[in-house]
Amino acid sequence: MKYWILTLSLLLSSILLVDARPRRKKHHSKRSKHRVSRVVRRSSGGGNYKSVWIAPHQVDCNGVAPLKCFQVKYAPQEEWQTYSGAIDRFKFVEGFEYQIKVKETKLKNPPADAPDTKWTLVRVVSKQEPELPKLPLASQWILSAYYTGSAWEPTNSKSAYLTIARDLKGFSGTGGCNRLRGDLESNGTNVTFSQIISTKMACDKLQAETRFIEALGKANRFDIVGGELTLFNGQTPLMKLESYR
Repeated sequence: MKYWILTLSLLLSSILLVDARPRRKKHHSKRSKHRVSRVVRRSSGGGNYKSVWIAPHQVDCNGVAPLKCFQVKYAPQEEWQTYSGAIDRFKFVEGFEYQIKVKETKLKNPPADAPDTKWTLVRVVSKQEPELPKLPLASQWILSAYYTGSAWEPTNSKSAYLTIARDLKGFSGTGGCNRLRGDLESNGTNVTFSQIISTKMACDKLQAETRFIEALGKANRFDIVGGELTLFNGQTPLMKLESYR
């Protein structure tokens, strides 16, 4: 009996010694998980790109204040039209015809007297003095003076102009307010402007525009000297126009 008691005591002592040993703490390495996100940056250029031809002379146009406007077209065979906006970074030199490439950006709040788009120069494709037309009359002409019966009266503004077709069968332009077009007949130094029609926009230059249209309707002869076109009714001068070219 004593033997069993002694054996049991020794066994319990061994168990207590084992439990009394210091235990090592288990260190668990935690791996931080990082989420890798890809950021794709897209360069948003915005706007449209277009080629524009610029006429060698600017003209007066309507706005909140007096403006000088470009004459532009988007293809060589088109007629010139007025553009009242600015062209950022473009340095215009009078007397040269340009072909340029521009970036057109839509404006959120454009001024009342300006287009709803903005043009910024991308590059100048060409800059040259315009070639003289094969037919002297087939050109662009801007009104410079009226004949009053005894003297020439210069116009206050150069807002009325004509573009005469190369085939000498028609013309277009503006009287200073509205766009004009009509038929033209020419034979030698004889010329007639007929079937003249115009838009019907109201402005403060209607009286001057009416005078211009009436003078065109009376013309039956012309003469060109030194880049200046004079229209006559018989032997009586009517008005002078300067060549854009």
